[in-house]
Amino acid sequence: MIFGKYVNKYYKRYWYYFLLVLLVDSLVDILQLRLPLLIGNVVSALNSQDSLPAAADSSWKRFFVGYTSKFTFHPAEGLPFYKTDLFLVIRIIGTLGLLIFLGRRGWRFLLGRIGANIERDLRRERFAHIQTMPLSYYSDKKVGGLLSYFTNDVQTIVVCFTDGILDTVDLVVLGTVSFTGRRLRSYPITLFTALPLVLFIVFGGIVGKAEAKRFKLSSDAFEGLSDFTEENLQGFNVIKAFRKEKERQEDFKKLSIKAEDASIGYLRFSSLIDASINFLLALAFGILYIRCAASILYHDSSFAGTITDVGKRMTFTGYYDALIWPRRAGGLLIDYASRGRGAQKRIGAILSACGEIKDQDNPKNDILKGDVLFSHLSFTYPESKEPALKDISFHAKEGEIIGIVGRTGSGKSTLVSLLPKLYPIKEGSLFLDGVDICSWRKEDLRKRIGFVPQLGYLFSGSVRENIAFSEKDKSRIDRQKVKECASLACVDKDILSFQDGYSTIVGERGSTVSGGQRQRICLARAFYKEPSVLVLDDSLSAVDADTEKEILLHLKSRERKRTTFIIAHRISTLENADLILVLDKGKLIGKGKHEELRRDCPFYHGIVERQKLAKERE
Repeated sequence: MIFGKYVNKYYKRYWYYFLLVLLVDSLVDILQLRLPLLIGNVVSALNSQDSLPAAADSSWKRFFVGYTSKFTFHPAEGLPFYKTDLFLVIRIIGTLGLLIFLGRRGWRFLLGRIGANIERDLRRERFAHIQTMPLSYYSDKKVGGLLSYFTNDVQTIVVCFTDGILDTVDLVVLGTVSFTGRRLRSYPITLFTALPLVLFIVFGGIVGKAEAKRFKLSSDAFEGLSDFTEENLQGFNVIKAFRKEKERQEDFKKLSIKAEDASIGYLRFSSLIDASINFLLALAFGILYIRCAASILYHDSSFAGTITDVGKRMTFTGYYDALIWPRRAGGLLIDYASRGRGAQKRIGAILSACGEIKDQDNPKNDILKGDVLFSHLSFTYPESKEPALKDISFHAKEGEIIGIVGRTGSGKSTLVSLLPKLYPIKEGSLFLDGVDICSWRKEDLRKRIGFVPQLGYLFSGSVRENIAFSEKDKSRIDRQKVKECASLACVDKDILSFQDGYSTIVGERGSTVSGGQRQRICLARAFYKEPSVLVLDDSLSAVDADTEKEILLHLKSRERKRTTFIIAHRISTLENADLILVLDKGKLIGKGKHEELRRDCPFYHGIVERQKLAKERE
């Protein structure tokens, strides 16, 4: 079994399943221990019928408590076979066997339901949690590593729940009942067989931590291998272009060997523990068997106690044999506990991470119009010490087009990423419609802000589904609206040229369309959302100049209700903007219209002249 902060709730959630498993498995264990008693009494009856206590001849209970009447295995004169003791024994064994079979099928079914439900809940809850994480959380996380938390670690915890509770019940019930049955027959032998159990408990406590450490090393090695595999599959076109297949194969081989060594190290250690436990059990059983046989042969009652014949020895041996599995189950529980601790620690690292920005107690719940004010805003990423933005101030009125230009790494993308409340900022530095952004509900902001990143991401599905991505119900997609948005993004003709038109499957990450088409489909997706604020983060870089002009014309010709932020490197994209911001090293070094900046901002003037010269050379 497994206990911890993040898993205890499943015992409460599915308590009825766990209770049924406990009852059914306990019943199976008790019935299983009736067989040694039955067989021992039958053998004793055959050897010495007069030594058994009296019982009703017609009752099946006499096979568990003994009897004095004649034991008949063969039909006598006038006695049909179905009335013989042989037939009754067969019926009893058959009944016990059937009940044990049905019980085992029952707890297997129940454990299957427990495992399936917990596995589903674990994955759902962890996926829901990582959806709430801020962007900063993913800055140092790899997809392959996160995926391993949803596969290996989840399966490990499920095994701890299912096999763990089964082995725990067997350890307690089989161990207690068989140990008690043996104690009633011989105290010396019982104490002798208890010694390995005590040693086993001490041994398990010592090796448990060492096994947990090896399991964590194995899991971490598998995570590294998953990261490398995912990274190579995503960047396979680059690997092909640089002819790096052999080098990557060698790197993969090294990581595979590392993962293999870590896994073998864990399995070798675990197998050594299991083999040691089995050896000690077999050794103890062998010594006990020989000593018990000698005590019977030489009538040594001081050791054998009430074990005075072969039948009682068989009963005692059956109890001892039944105790072997609980001891092995204890060994497995050590293994489960070790693996479970490692898996819990890894998954706990995800669940204990702080989630997204929390809204205030009474957040503003309103429709965003698009008035944006930056007031001496400075911002530093959580994982950084150097500020990404320094003392930024400007006012974007509702419906204006704001251009942003600057060197790579100057803070352009950082500035626009603050609008949908993706990062926490200080109060009093950013206002939307005159209200501090900290007072807005992030859900309302993100519902009314359209964001188009430079690396446009398309999900596996049709073009229509990608454009209408903001639609909660796919059955309610407005096809006419999809077409209008595609036309505004100048991608309608491209889509109609596809074999299946808007029903064309774009493939993972939009692999079946060109870079320019992918960017324009992402732009159409933002249009479909009908945002009050639209952010284009260098999202026209893969579009040719003529198409770009047409898209910008569409933006200008629409009703002036949408505030648009455009990040671009081409000045031609921004020269008609209502306000242009010039950023350098996180500072706002210029703002104004195109002609004003060209005259008053040397940095902007230099960009214009260099691009003009480059165009003339073409």
